[in-house]
Amino acid sequence: MKHTGRHTGAFLLLFLTEGDSYGGKLLQKCEDELPYNPIDSAILYRTLKKLESEKAVESYLGTSEQDKPIKMYKITPSGKRKLEDLHVDVEAKIKNLSFFLDKFTEWKKESNHD
Repeated sequence: MKHTGRHTGAFLLLFLTEGDSYGGKLLQKCEDELPYNPIDSAILYRTLKKLESEKAVESYLGTSEQDKPIKMYKITPSGKRKLEDLHVDVEAKIKNLSFFLDKFTEWKKESNHD
């Protein structure tokens, strides 16, 4: 089953609450920290661009560890509000997915008696 990173924006906003960052570092955080990571660089940059157009993040020119200019991203007050809304949404999805898992487990137990 192919998953396209439907919650990428939520993860990026969450990571940006820890401090300003750049795309490559955010991608590395996704790879290191997410239990299941459906995010590649194309999805990441597309999502950052979308978040910027929604005014949830702002970009500015900073410097990398090698003192080279690099596009940095920071979360905005609007992005923090969006993160609050995403939290409510994710909690509701978890409830539905838990319901699914419980019903599925119940069905599997019953179907083993056939």
